[in-house]
Amino acid sequence: MSNSGPINNNGSGAQLLARLDRLPVMGMHYFWALLLAINLMLEYYDNAIFAYASPTIKAHTNYSTEQIGLIGSMFFVGMIIGALIGGRLSDRFGRRSIMVWATLLYSFGSLLTALSPNYEIMLFSRTITGVGVQAATSVLLVYVSEMFPSNTRGRFMSVVTIGFAFSAVAASALALFYLPNSGDNAWRHLFYVGSIGFIIAPFMRFYIPESVRWYIARKKYQQAETLISQFERQAILKNKILETPNISSVENYKEAKLSDLFTNKTVVLTIIVMGIGYFGSTLAYYLFGNWAVYSFVYGLNYSEEKAYYIFFIWNVIYCVTPFITMYILDRFERKSLILAMSALTTIPLIVLGISNTMWELIVAGGIACIVTGIIVSGYYTYIPESLPTKLRALGSGIIISIGRFGGAVSGIFGAWLFTNGGIQGVMFTAAALYILFAIPVMLYGPLTTNRSLEIVNSKE
Repeated sequence: MSNSGPINNNGSGAQLLARLDRLPVMGMHYFWALLLAINLMLEYYDNAIFAYASPTIKAHTNYSTEQIGLIGSMFFVGMIIGALIGGRLSDRFGRRSIMVWATLLYSFGSLLTALSPNYEIMLFSRTITGVGVQAATSVLLVYVSEMFPSNTRGRFMSVVTIGFAFSAVAASALALFYLPNSGDNAWRHLFYVGSIGFIIAPFMRFYIPESVRWYIARKKYQQAETLISQFERQAILKNKILETPNISSVENYKEAKLSDLFTNKTVVLTIIVMGIGYFGSTLAYYLFGNWAVYSFVYGLNYSEEKAYYIFFIWNVIYCVTPFITMYILDRFERKSLILAMSALTTIPLIVLGISNTMWELIVAGGIACIVTGIIVSGYYTYIPESLPTKLRALGSGIIISIGRFGGAVSGIFGAWLFTNGGIQGVMFTAAALYILFAIPVMLYGPLTTNRSLEIVNSKE
């Protein structure tokens, strides 16, 4: 049965959410996804470019290796803080507002990095860049889960993560071609690029609507009704069919407190399971990604130029990942896909550990980039949709901050693994971590694919 027009009764949050979920995919969804993809591209760029530029920064400043290492670590510290406070603030002030302000913050941090005259300023600038980057990313993931049709959340997360692919290629290309040939201040120019978010933030403010689910959770039914009616009118004008809404119960909202996480056993279990899984995945991801070039240079005795060339080819190959995830992410249960891809990625990682010819490394590393990218998209989609609305942003922030500890640990742990086991130790450990930490997610994670968020959390 279909309905050609909107339902006029706006007194029920459940009815409003049912009308939101029945909306067909329209051009507005792709436009929102494009803006979010550009934002995510800049966030990833800010994350990646320091790793590429750090040798050049060290060469053209008086910073010691230890200072460079601490600057890199403080970015992760900032990300942990950003994941925690971004979600909390978005519960109070709205998803869109915090995405906009976080974008402005990481843009300011990137600009300050480019202008930094000394070590102390750079340490501060990288910390606040990390806060802004992760606050924006955490809330962005929540926004996708709340505002895109339930049967296409995975597809649109894949569209949004296209930003990763463009950033990865751009950052590695700049490291390979621009940095070595552009003078002492070339690294500063790269951080100027990261401040483009100042231009993107106004577009997000005026062209991306606030989350309807956030409005309903805050009992702002009129604002939610206005938005949904606007979306329905667009669908009717485009001759789209509006199916009869499937009304589910909607949770009663009370502003979330940290203590609420400990009174709901199901949410506690979800956060523990997802936090463990995402921590292991993140640790494995950074062992593979951040230690590959170093292992090629100091383990296989490749030149830096050759190692960066291999890494550049990997990033070009990675560009197909969003298109693969767009096809498969909504066809399989999230947790099953995460476990399957975690098992599959062990093959190219083991091959990387035992190979020494350039083409073996390119093929194995390229496949590993694709599969690990699918795992990241799986977690990015799965984490926010596994939690109830009033705890979604706060809980997602906690899970993501736990994962960022994996990134922070990867530096010290990777150094120990390489010292004691070479490239084999690094890659074999990454392979084992992917499988080991995906098992709890498979056993205890909720079923979410193609389900309304209200149905997923109906047992709460």
